[in-house]
Amino acid sequence: MAYFWLNQKGTDGSNYHDEVGEVYHYRGNTPGANQLSEGDHFVYYRPGDYVIFGTGEIDHIEREERDLDSESGIAVEYFAHITNYQSFDPPIRLKGVNESAVKNEISFLKDKPGLTGVPQHSIHQMSQEDFEAIIEAGEKEVGPTGARE
Repeated sequence: MAYFWLNQKGTDGSNYHDEVGEVYHYRGNTPGANQLSEGDHFVYYRPGDYVIFGTGEIDHIEREERDLDSESGIAVEYFAHITNYQSFDPPIRLKGVNESAVKNEISFLKDKPGLTGVPQHSIHQMSQEDFEAIIEAGEKEVGPTGARE
C-alpha cells in the first residue's frame, strides 16, 4: 500500500472523465501513472482552489487502449475506481483565508514560500506521515471562524 496526492482540476471543460469519489481518470503518459495500484490511499487536491477536499482508496484500475491514428499509435488511459471516499467539509485550505496549519507539516510543502512545493503532476506519491497529517487535519472540528481547530 502506498499514499498519493492526486490533482483533480474539476470536471468543467475537462478532457478527463473524473467522477469525484468514484473514478479518477488519467493517461498512461502521466508521470506517476504506473505507481498507482489497488489498495493505495490518496488525498484529492484542487489546484485552482488551493484545497485538499477528500480522501479515499483505490479499489481497482481499468486500462483502456484506443487507436489515435496510423502515425501516433495507441493511447493508454486508466480509470481508477475509488472506494471508502470521504470528503473534507469544508476542504483543507492551503492558501488564503482560513489557511490550514497542516501545510507546515507536509514534508514537500513546509519551509517553502507560498505553495512552491505543491506537486505539479496529477499523481504524486507521498509518505505515510504526510498522508496521516492531512487526514488528521481533515478530521479536526471547524470553529466559528471557519478555521479548523
